[in-house]
Amino acid sequence: MEIGDMIEINRGQYKHWALYIGHGKVIQLITPDGPSKVAFCSFSSFSGSVACKGTVTIETLQDVAAGNTYKINNYLDDEYKPRPTDVIMGDVDKLRGSTIKYDLLGNNCEHFVTFLRYGKSKSKQADDFLKDVLTGTAGLLGVLTAFTASTAAAASTLSK
Repeated sequence: MEIGDMIEINRGQYKHWALYIGHGKVIQLITPDGPSKVAFCSFSSFSGSVACKGTVTIETLQDVAAGNTYKINNYLDDEYKPRPTDVIMGDVDKLRGSTIKYDLLGNNCEHFVTFLRYGKSKSKQADDFLKDVLTGTAGLLGVLTAFTASTAAAASTLSK
């Protein structure tokens, strides 16, 4: 595993993403835990998107994986050139511990790690979900299920 590798963590109904930063640690974007999380989130009836404030954390990969399977998945390497390690680590230093916008479909953990690696925010998982919604194979229940699972996993990670 090398600094800047994107780590895809299988959480069942969705994939969580983190970026390897060396010495067994990863950086990730997660949503807050507890009853106060309602204050951190809003729902747009126009776009159908849920927006929250997320926290950038650095933890060990083992703690973030929490027993789930994971793999290196730098799936955009054929499309974009990874940024130099010193640029990635400069952003890691700037972002660690900060609170930033979190949007399940527009700025999620996958968008966060692709930005760090490539300087471009992309999420195949969100794009695929939106395609499914547009073709009628998913709906509001799917959005709520994904959001609930995402928030529960983030809460689990934060409580460690």
